[in-house]
Amino acid sequence: MASTSRTPVHEPGTPQGISAQGTEARSDLARWISGAGVLPAGRATLPARAEERDAPDSVIGALRSLPERTFIDMADVAETFGYGTEKKGRG
Repeated sequence: MASTSRTPVHEPGTPQGISAQGTEARSDLARWISGAGVLPAGRATLPARAEERDAPDSVIGALRSLPERTFIDMADVAETFGYGTEKKGRG
């Protein structure tokens, strides 16, 4: 009998427009740079914040590779890294 299962277009528990891997990467990144008053922030602020929180060198290095500009929020940082963009439903 042939299988009728197929890969879902959107995995449950992930925001629409972001893969499960992107969601996980975004969450991990947020752990190192989030906090009250951190964002919006320029590129120099983000690796400094990660260093203060003892982030792994790979995270700090990735943040240092960001383009020189101001990042509005975590979604802006995640999108720059290619983790996907959350699609908002029409309400």
